[in-house]
Amino acid sequence: MVSVKEGSRFVDFMVDTGAQYSVLTKPLKAKSNQAITIVGATGNQTAKPFLQPQECQIGGKTLTHQFIYVPECPIPLLGCDFLAKIQAQVTFTPKGAELKLPPEATGIVTVTVPREQAWQMMMALSEINPHEQKLQPLPKTLQAPLGVWAEDNPPSMAKNIAPIVVALKPGARPVAIQQYRIPRQAAEGIQIHINRLLKYGLLKRCQSFWNTPLLPVGKPNTNDYRPVQDLREVNRATETLHPNVPNPYNILGLIPAEATVFTVLDLKDAFFCCQLAPQSQPIFAFQWADPHIRSKGQLTWTCLPQGFKNSPTLLGTALAQDLAKFSSVPREKVSFCM
Repeated sequence: MVSVKEGSRFVDFMVDTGAQYSVLTKPLKAKSNQAITIVGATGNQTAKPFLQPQECQIGGKTLTHQFIYVPECPIPLLGCDFLAKIQAQVTFTPKGAELKLPPEATGIVTVTVPREQAWQMMMALSEINPHEQKLQPLPKTLQAPLGVWAEDNPPSMAKNIAPIVVALKPGARPVAIQQYRIPRQAAEGIQIHINRLLKYGLLKRCQSFWNTPLLPVGKPNTNDYRPVQDLREVNRATETLHPNVPNPYNILGLIPAEATVFTVLDLKDAFFCCQLAPQSQPIFAFQWADPHIRSKGQLTWTCLPQGFKNSPTLLGTALAQDLAKFSSVPREKVSFCM
């Protein structure tokens, strides 16, 4: 337990490094107009308000902080947001956990901004002395030709990956689920993606005993809808491969301490570069009705679809095999993770 002075009173908090925000069970300040959705231990989501900024003192430090008001919480919680402000260190000893604060520093100014607007603060700070910013040139290894970028370029099939055969579980039978009704606006948005996938040969027309539905997922603040296929029944009917996906924490641990340049390349629609064997394509069929001409039929994937449980493992294995032959420039390190 840690005691924090708030205004004229002391409040005992339990340190909870698993809590993103700090919690008060009594309204020591008035509620603000800000609120946040939190997930409890049971998985239920509820909206809770922030209190007005409160001046706090702990270990000789004075700062201003906004707490979440959760009256049903059994005890006030000191979360990561508060611990980060005071630069606290939690150390585990044979006697138990200890909370340590750094030596008192002079000239510390605490600015409280909403988490989603923190990037604007960083942008403003970067513009204070623009002449002092010096960007290092991108290593030659990562100076890719323009044709490699996904913008306006059709997806291509990987050259070194054999067509993938999907193994069904013994006794598995085709699963046919009717397509749910999709609102016209969503169907028109999905049709744009369907036309593009048909044009590039990633989808093809078919007749199959299998059928799983599409779900429309809208992009916020736009009329764009992305088709997401519900492949849960297909995943139940197919064999599960042992996951062979790199651990990002291990990858980051391989970065040497003297490294100064970091670049991340995102492989857009990477699953689409892995071709499905013709005998496995009917498994991923779905029904689609063009909202403009009212034609109805089945389509299926000629490549690994998103939502299939083995897609990350299959792509990760193939990518590892290709990168194993890649030799980077001395003093430059290239790693990958899915």
